[in-house]
Amino acid sequence: MIDYKILVWGAKSKSLILFNMIKNNELFYKNKKIKNKKINLLVDPFLKKPEFISDVTFVNKKNHFIKNLKKANSFIVAIGENFGKARYLISEELIKKKLKPLGLIHKTSFIDKTSILGIGIQIMPNVVVHCYSKIGNFTILNTSSTIDHQCEIGNGVHIMGGASIAGNVKIGDFVTIGTNATIFPGIKIAEGAFIGAGSVVRKDVKKNEIVIGNPSKFLRKNKHFYDLSFFK
Repeated sequence: MIDYKILVWGAKSKSLILFNMIKNNELFYKNKKIKNKKINLLVDPFLKKPEFISDVTFVNKKNHFIKNLKKANSFIVAIGENFGKARYLISEELIKKKLKPLGLIHKTSFIDKTSILGIGIQIMPNVVVHCYSKIGNFTILNTSSTIDHQCEIGNGVHIMGGASIAGNVKIGDFVTIGTNATIFPGIKIAEGAFIGAGSVVRKDVKKNEIVIGNPSKFLRKNKHFYDLSFFK
């Protein structure tokens, strides 16, 4: 039996939530629940110290990261909000370091057996994923969001709390769906788009568009921020 020695990337509030889920035995690798696990490393290049109290080794310098990497054999990236591309690209870099991508599925969520889950997913409390849907790698389904039948959700997506995705919706990579947004059936949302909180989307959304309102309207183009210099 493998002992999972976990690196958590990110040391803000999202990390604290994931710490709690790991403690509550909601950790998975390739759809199999993990029992033997320990968080050994907390990494955040953009903080002087974690935003919460922890006895886990904290690293924010590249040389310390390289030195301490041997303490971990698996990872979770605790980056939420609209930074899905950063979460995905950082995860890819950690896989190159031979670390296993772990996922988290809250015990109160419902995932239909016919649906397919990617690697490194994070599924929060009371999420519903209905039948024949597909969820991409390193995607977050946040609290009480619902994914109806036959949806296709891309990589590095964030479906925020309370968002409702109707049937046969296709969502591209790195899309963010804001809190309590509603996506009508059959809609296609292209890569990198951002749907504002509470928006009602009744027509397709193009690549990197930000749309808001009810019915949703184009606001401006979306930009994606990420920094991989820590791995260079």
